Amino acid sequence: MIEQAKFVGCFKALAIADACGACFEGGALERALWYFVGKTSDGKLRYTDDTQMSIDVANSFLANHTIDQNHLAKTFGNSYHWSRGYGPSAAKLLKGIHSGKDFNTLNKAKFKDGSKGNGAAMRAPVVAICNFISQAVLKEDITKTAEITHAHPEAIEGAFLIARATQLALIGVDKVGVMQTLCTESKLWPYKQKLVACYKALTSSQPLDSYEIKHQFGNGMLSIDSVVTALYYAFSYRHKPLTQMIEDACSLGGDTDTICAMAGGIWGAYNGDATLNGFDQQIEGLEQISEIARNLHARYVSLFS
Repeated sequence: MIEQAKFVGCFKALAIADACGACFEGGALERALWYFVGKTSDGKLRYTDDTQMSIDVANSFLANHTIDQNHLAKTFGNSYHWSRGYGPSAAKLLKGIHSGKDFNTLNKAKFKDGSKGNGAAMRAPVVAICNFISQAVLKEDITKTAEITHAHPEAIEGAFLIARATQLALIGVDKVGVMQTLCTESKLWPYKQKLVACYKALTSSQPLDSYEIKHQFGNGMLSIDSVVTALYYAFSYRHKPLTQMIEDACSLGGDTDTICAMAGGIWGAYNGDATLNGFDQQIEGLEQISEIARNLHARYVSLFS
């Protein structure tokens, strides 16, 4: 039986890493905007759309005891607010859903095969703690949560890799076992190449520096340019403080909040929440997030006890 602390740690570490990484994201304009909107009225760091959409996934799942695409799409749309840092394409899509349009008519409006972005992967750790039935059902649920906003196969694959890594981390599989599993289960060659390179880097005695990480795995908003980066940080820093992982990941620049959020979710799945209580007065919404995680754990216990 997986302990409650790991559920809470997964969700809290995702939110903490997201909020801490947000002020380093993008270029000067993005960072300047976040300087003005990135704190609550009581001085806490605000989380971004990464955490908001993770909360949406969890709340929708708890309401339905399954991933109901239409309910989740409406939940995404109702929660949208520009100040969370949603990308332009996602913002347009979610505003459309909020106005009553079907997500199926919107999710391929800009890109004929759907978005390749990492928006589905950023919420994937929470999909993992909603699902412990099987690898196959996890893939189905990832596809359902992803294709509302990111329908491209590369985006869905990236989200599955993060969710699967989280699932395995929760049961204590070490980095070698996780990476071997991901290399075997990945279906798309661009990911396989990067996963093999990541496996080699993680099993080497010489860690990669930030330039090498960026060059080999990426630091961008596309799923293919961020998912394996997050995996590398999560496994490299498993036995180190979360703050150290966040600091070093932010040194890459680029899509820092999402890379940190994905890595944070996996880190928390391994380490639980024992060292995270000090963040409660620093980061927005952690009490609510902890309660949601406890409710997800109670659901898990009811299924397997």
